[in-house]
Amino acid sequence: MSVLTRLFVIAVTVLSVALVAVVVPFVAKTQDYRSQVQAAQNDRVTAEVTAQLRDAELTRLQDRESSRNVKLNSEIQGLSTEVARLSEELNTSRALLASAKAENANNGANLAHLSASHEQFALIVESMRKELNQRRGQALNQQKKIIELADESDRLKAELDSLTRQVRQYQETTVALEDRNADMEKMLGRLDPAIRQQVQGNDSNGSMASRPFMPDYLIDGKVTNIARLDDETFVELNVGSNDGVEKNMKFRIHRDGDFIANLVVTVVDIDACSGRVTLVDDGQQVGIGDSVQTGGL
Repeated sequence: MSVLTRLFVIAVTVLSVALVAVVVPFVAKTQDYRSQVQAAQNDRVTAEVTAQLRDAELTRLQDRESSRNVKLNSEIQGLSTEVARLSEELNTSRALLASAKAENANNGANLAHLSASHEQFALIVESMRKELNQRRGQALNQQKKIIELADESDRLKAELDSLTRQVRQYQETTVALEDRNADMEKMLGRLDPAIRQQVQGNDSNGSMASRPFMPDYLIDGKVTNIARLDDETFVELNVGSNDGVEKNMKFRIHRDGDFIANLVVTVVDIDACSGRVTLVDDGQQVGIGDSVQTGGL
């Protein structure tokens, strides 16, 4: 056997020994690898189950977070609206503050002006106080004069009341005299014409036709028209010759039972007449609708 062959055999032997030394541990390790792979598969199944649970939990958490995000977005939108409103109010407050500052500055200027004019106002008040005192004194004097005038007025009023009573007495006396005169006229009317002419006397023309007289009968009427000429008053009555009215017949004019004037007929018509009025009191005037009745001065 050659050297090369020997070397080859030795090399093969060495390689066989080495291969055996390598294969034995490899086989041993391969058994270990199988158990590890089984354990790894078990771990993988466990991990997949855990991963599914984790995915379900993650989905639930995502849904919850999504709902929370929606709620938070709504709250953020509300807060944004509130922030916008507060910003607008802030701007308004700033504008009001600026206006208040301007008004405050204006008030300060007015206060300075008022302070400057205070002394002048005090002088004016003092002057007005002095004038008020003077006016008060004048008012006291005027009150005294008013009291004196009131006393004088009371005195004159008492005199006026007294004169009014006297006028009423004169009017009553006049009415009584008129009634007496009317009675005398009636008596004269019943006398013989010659005797009546002797008693009464003739007028300047020697006739009695122009003398006023009172009839023996009563005639009632009303004032229907009034005419004033210069200082004389003429009225028209609603009674005439058909009622027995004659020229120069005398009437009394009454209003509400008060005797106010005499009337002497100057013109007579069939159903109307007119005559001149003599007032008893210058303060009264005859009015349309006043009552008339035969009789007079």
